[in-house]
Amino acid sequence: MYRRLLVALDGGAASQAALDHAVALAAALGARLRVVHVIDTTELPPATSGAGSQAPAADPARLQGQELLQRALRQAQAAGVQADTRMLEGQALGRPVGELLADEARAGGADLVLVGSQGRRGLDRLFLGSVAEQMARLCPMPVMIVHAAQAAG
Repeated sequence: MYRRLLVALDGGAASQAALDHAVALAAALGARLRVVHVIDTTELPPATSGAGSQAPAADPARLQGQELLQRALRQAQAAGVQADTRMLEGQALGRPVGELLADEARAGGADLVLVGSQGRRGLDRLFLGSVAEQMARLCPMPVMIVHAAQAAG
């Protein structure tokens, strides 16, 4: 049924619940898993690695993202799931995170996308937006929205 799963990971409780679901589902189905994390490059300082160098230095957002992806990869491997990771840089071209993730799902041939949701309502959702909502609208494949309180079991 599902052979390629994509899960979006941001480090929050809801995305961890989505990862838990994705790993359990991939293990049960023998599916491959791609774990994706997006960093917002508009908030990164224009750091350099040396005097006169244009190469970006390691920054906390990238380092945290790499560690988050490595933990997710170890979790998948411990469950016997074939997995890979990908870090995307968001907002670089003024594109919303949900759009970048939907593009990644299409490009990677995902047939199911899992994403966590904090379940915001009212003005919080209106002003903060919802990556899960964007993905549900933009992805041509099914999208499973997982709330933090839903632990894989």
